[in-house]
Amino acid sequence: MTASCKHCIDLLVDYVDGALPPDQQSTLDGHLHGCGACEEFLATYRATTTLCKKALAKEMPESLANKLHAFIQQTVGAVKKG
Repeated sequence: MTASCKHCIDLLVDYVDGALPPDQQSTLDGHLHGCGACEEFLATYRATTTLCKKALAKEMPESLANKLHAFIQQTVGAVKKG
């Protein structure tokens, strides 16, 4: 079975989490090693998840949180009136 790029992307989360059955992992490994676009997509996906985890681990300063909250309330209010 040859994995298509679309099929590989659909399996990416389970692949990165190590949750794929061995046969699917082997097929995906083969495709990734032969497809530069999918290999690059995987690297970008891994970097993105790493950055998101780091961002979520940081505390937002209270002053920024208050400004963000006010902005969201103002924006939602404007949309509702809109």
